[in-house]
Amino acid sequence: MDKKVKRNIDGLLKHAATLKVGTEESVNRAIDTLKRSKTKKINFKTVSEMSGISTTTLYNNPVLRERITSLRAVKQVSAQEAQPDTAILNRERELRQEIQKLKEEKKMLIAQLVDLERLKAENRKLKALISQQRLE
Repeated sequence: MDKKVKRNIDGLLKHAATLKVGTEESVNRAIDTLKRSKTKKINFKTVSEMSGISTTTLYNNPVLRERITSLRAVKQVSAQEAQPDTAILNRERELRQEIQKLKEEKKMLIAQLVDLERLKAENRKLKALISQQRLE
């Protein structure tokens, strides 16, 4: 009874390979979608939710685990690089507000200058009337 039985597991291996490819494709689609998303972060939970693959499978598959962790690290670095962009945008917003304030102040000063010139003209006219009445 020492006969070794050769089991036919070719079908099982093909099915497992097909499932593995399907899993990787599903995860890759989810990761691509997350990469384009501005609001969602790339982590095991979000990839699992979007792909329909369990987080255990993602952690146990070394290729998928490495891809997710590397993309998560890249996304964190790019988020840190984006911080100066927000600082620049805030500074730009402040400068635009200052420009608007200066424009309004300029309009007010121009209006005051026009009033001043009008008053000077009126003053000259009144002085001329007074001097004319004195001469009469």
